[in-house]
Amino acid sequence: ARAGDCMNAQGRLYCLPALINIGVQKAGTGELQTWLGAHPNVLVHGGEVHFFDSLRASCRNKRQQSALRMRYARYLWKRKELDEGMVSGRITFEKTPAYFDMAEPQLIACAVPDVRLLLMLRMPVSRAISAYRMCQEELSAKWCRRSFDEIIAHALPEGSGTRINPALQEQVRRLLMMGQYASHLHRWLLHFTPEQLRILWVEQFKQDPFACLEAVQQYARLPSFNYRRIATRNDAGLWVVGKSKSSGGHAGSGRTLSPGSNATLHRFYEPSQRRLRALISQANLTLVSDPSPPFGSY
Repeated sequence: ARAGDCMNAQGRLYCLPALINIGVQKAGTGELQTWLGAHPNVLVHGGEVHFFDSLRASCRNKRQQSALRMRYARYLWKRKELDEGMVSGRITFEKTPAYFDMAEPQLIACAVPDVRLLLMLRMPVSRAISAYRMCQEELSAKWCRRSFDEIIAHALPEGSGTRINPALQEQVRRLLMMGQYASHLHRWLLHFTPEQLRILWVEQFKQDPFACLEAVQQYARLPSFNYRRIATRNDAGLWVVGKSKSSGGHAGSGRTLSPGSNATLHRFYEPSQRRLRALISQANLTLVSDPSPPFGSY
């Protein structure tokens, strides 16, 4: 079994994904999953899988590879039983945005060597603000009780440049380092060919979801589906399909930070954004060129 293949084991059917959305958190991965779930030729796993998050396994020979593939397939469908009618003529899709910075790319490459990867990004300052706001409003975790201005002052003290405070809490460190896209992307390109990875920005998706979905369908080798027949505009004026979390509010806006903190975050991400732009250009990773990728600001 390779990417997209199905197998039988102990009287049950299991299918591996042909397309995986590997990230990034707070960049519209759930919204894209909702749209793809409406496509008649896509079997969406639903939710987030998290199988490869921090997974440590050996995959050095065919026996280990076979065991990893079956373990992954069983985990994918442990709560849902498949049958031939469900999978016939459809590709399987899973999304786990934590994979981008937490998974070992070589293990995914071993389990599904022919898989196609889709990486959704968001301008890193906006992504960091949105992620911190979600922690405060939805998770109410101890590590995000302080204002984000206080967090940034502690994480990136004046004069530190792009160096992060080594005494920082792990959750805050991950929240900020997740936006260092170039370093993470480099890891994936060591194990997947450029033809197997495409990048879509949520800013592009919000501007023109139809152009973005058409590009996703071509990349995944799917027949074209007319999303305009089922899409509607929500109260924020954004195109949505079914239940949507999309909004036109100020989540992720720089105005939720003081000007000083906003400038500090921009300086922190600027070198990575320059490297990212060069890497995307060199490897031809852009999924959609119109609307253009939002490299104007961070």
